[in-house]
Amino acid sequence: MNWFQKRKKAVDERVLNMQNKIYREIYLLIMGICFLSIVVKMYIFNLEPEQSITEFIILLISGIYYTVRATRLGIFSDEVEIHDRNCKIPMSSKNVYFGLGFGLLMSLFFGVRSAIVYGDGYGNTIFTFVLVFFVSLMMYVPFFLIVIVGPFSAAKFASKKVAAKDLEDDEE
Repeated sequence: MNWFQKRKKAVDERVLNMQNKIYREIYLLIMGICFLSIVVKMYIFNLEPEQSITEFIILLISGIYYTVRATRLGIFSDEVEIHDRNCKIPMSSKNVYFGLGFGLLMSLFFGVRSAIVYGDGYGNTIFTFVLVFFVSLMMYVPFFLIVIVGPFSAAKFASKKVAAKDLEDDEE
């Protein structure tokens, strides 16, 4: 006799899918509110970024949690595959482009800022910009590529491994 064993109840898939859709909308709404709160605090109320640390933590932890959870369930690689099937540019290429773009933008920002702040005269300003731009480019492009592409590739690999293990368990 299994008195303490939970019984599986019949679940209406339509209701379950609608609940999941609502949860997804709530997640996006909360992320939007956190982002809006950061923007309002920093640009309208002129508060320091430290005043928005709670919102930064919520945005960061929720993204990390979703990635880890999807990877452990083995659906991350399936999501990437669906994305790649529906879009012209594969997700891995987009991540490389984002890494290159962020590195380039950071390098441009620091190059222009250094040229304005430390450049004395036309020739020195151009030299300062070029020097800071290329040094920043050599630092930030690899950094952002590693930070963006590295975890994505690791999560995709781990997710494929979990999905393959689940398929092997189902066959037995």
